[in-house]
Amino acid sequence: MNKDSIKKDSMKKNDIQKNDMQKISKIADIIYFNGCIYTADAQNTCVDAIAIFEGKILSVGNYLELQKLCDPQTQQINLHGKMMMPGIIDGHMHPFWGGVQLSGCNLNYAALTVAQILAHVQAHLDQDLAKSPQDWLKVTAWLRQGMLAELNPRTGINSAQITRADLDCLNTERPVILFSNDCHTLLANTLALELLGIDANTPDPIDGKIGKDINGQLTGILEDAPAMRAYDSIPSLNAPQALNVARLVQKVLNEQGVTTVMDARVAPLQLDAFATLHQQDELTIRFQAAREIMPAQVPNVAAVAVAVANAVDFARQYDQVIWSPKPGLGCRCLKMFLDGVLQAPTMTAALLKPYHENKGSTQAPNWQASKRYGDLYFSAEILDELMLQIAKHGFDPHLHTVGDGAISMALNSIEKMRKSYPNKDIRPGLAHNELVDPHDYARFAALKVHAVLSFQWAAPDSDLIELERNMLGEERFENLEPLAKFIDAGAKIVFGSDWPIDALDEWYAFKVAATRTGRTLNQNAAVRLDNDRDLSILEILRAATIDSAYAQRREDVIGSLELGKFADLIILDRNIFDIPANDIENIKVLMTMVGGKIVYQA
Repeated sequence: MNKDSIKKDSMKKNDIQKNDMQKISKIADIIYFNGCIYTADAQNTCVDAIAIFEGKILSVGNYLELQKLCDPQTQQINLHGKMMMPGIIDGHMHPFWGGVQLSGCNLNYAALTVAQILAHVQAHLDQDLAKSPQDWLKVTAWLRQGMLAELNPRTGINSAQITRADLDCLNTERPVILFSNDCHTLLANTLALELLGIDANTPDPIDGKIGKDINGQLTGILEDAPAMRAYDSIPSLNAPQALNVARLVQKVLNEQGVTTVMDARVAPLQLDAFATLHQQDELTIRFQAAREIMPAQVPNVAAVAVAVANAVDFARQYDQVIWSPKPGLGCRCLKMFLDGVLQAPTMTAALLKPYHENKGSTQAPNWQASKRYGDLYFSAEILDELMLQIAKHGFDPHLHTVGDGAISMALNSIEKMRKSYPNKDIRPGLAHNELVDPHDYARFAALKVHAVLSFQWAAPDSDLIELERNMLGEERFENLEPLAKFIDAGAKIVFGSDWPIDALDEWYAFKVAATRTGRTLNQNAAVRLDNDRDLSILEILRAATIDSAYAQRREDVIGSLELGKFADLIILDRNIFDIPANDIENIKVLMTMVGGKIVYQA
């Protein structure tokens, strides 16, 4: 960042504040001073002091000027040069799933063999003797795409694939499922499949697959929406247990510096839990949510209006239109999964051109175009009508779009919606965008569509990089996991970690955005995904603050440290503008404040 521009902006800001303070008669409750305070305002101003009154920002600027807002009761805190900034607004995650994962049996995103997975699960079962045969075991953070090949003693085959027959070897009478880290694959043992009502005659739904072998027998694998619906249907938590999960979720998020989240697929259980925290004055995070519309709800165009109206009615039960400094809830987005995931072996992300497959051998690979394009879960006609109906109600569409085929179809529908409602403030978001057709970057900007991006995905491990290069070919590989290309085309980007798809680590994600490299593992230097430029620090911070606030329609009250906005802010142990990009992942949050109330302190 240009420090001369910071100084000029600060001087300009101070002049504005002098005029503002002549109109202000309030006395600050608290003033922080002697810090580098990044405001995320339109000029990216940095100041050295901030005044807070009744949970809102009273003024920002020069400490000497802000003294006019003090009396003997004003608490004054010296930052000793520390950095302060707006709290992180995580624009796409699944916090409740993440909280359940933290307190259950999980495989920690590790690359494992079938035998290692079974050993881990069996150890948990052996230590969980109080559980009855009626209690499900849900194993999470399973890295399906990273499984390691090994001789399977059951089959005598060297394989990295795990099936229900493997889970059936566990010494238990309980239903057991593995839920993949991307939340798009579920593996169930035979008992679990029976309880889910799935057998060899169950047909594939429109929005996913039920795995079967060459003999038509169930493999235990469910992909995409069937996996998510199965996971949701498993008897899980009662209301008091859900409340404890919500408490855990907001605690770990506050520790990372997160002050607002957007739950990208919400259900009544988690909304009720966070609403209860709000009613009990225990909520320490602003909770936004998106309600899903599933393909089965809209089998034809005629069904769209009713499905959207029902989703809107549900959302309005929880949406608090007017927010106050005290954290609350909002629900103004409707969510659709347009396609699946890009990772092998699932490969259900919808592509414009087919996936490549290895028609040779491991030793002598021969990657050629296949007949597989992935999957689209809505027709273009139904999606067009969905966009129109959502806009009619004044809600914002939030679409899962991984592959270039899904992205292009979504942009086509949004373009038609813009023509029908040219002056309406609708803010569509496309989430993930892992593979983008080059001509679509400019369309994001032209159609005012923000790209919601999980920055850490721009640092896949070296093995995955090579697999995806082969799976897509060199030309498409150049548009894999883009970040800066959206900005360079004039589009807005929004940060969304997608936790628990990956472990919760916001500052690691920011480091990846600044370097396009991951962690150094086993003394092997991280490999750079060198097909896009690095994001600047300002681009990263704005995507996680004010631009994310815009995506949530809350930029009037959060996202930047400006006069009249809520005092949602964090203090860091180092100045992100002054450290090497590789050090960003080591940043620690020292304090998190929401609405003027300290909710976390190291």
